[in-house]
Amino acid sequence: MSRSEEPKEKKGKRICPYCEEEILDAGFPYCKPCGVTLRYCAKCDIAVVREAVVCPQCSGELEWR
Repeated sequence: MSRSEEPKEKKGKRICPYCEEEILDAGFPYCKPCGVTLRYCAKCDIAVVREAVVCPQCSGELEWR
């Protein structure tokens, strides 16, 4: 996989899908820099846009935190 094809999410890091800033406290249900409420994939544990129905990475179920 080339560098440009690597997913933005790296193990241990969560990136806000709206402002692309790192979410420092994974327990928060929102992104501190932009204030948007987020949903998380229960399977791969990434933050996704709140309008998503399933995870765009693995098609897993989403949950609010």
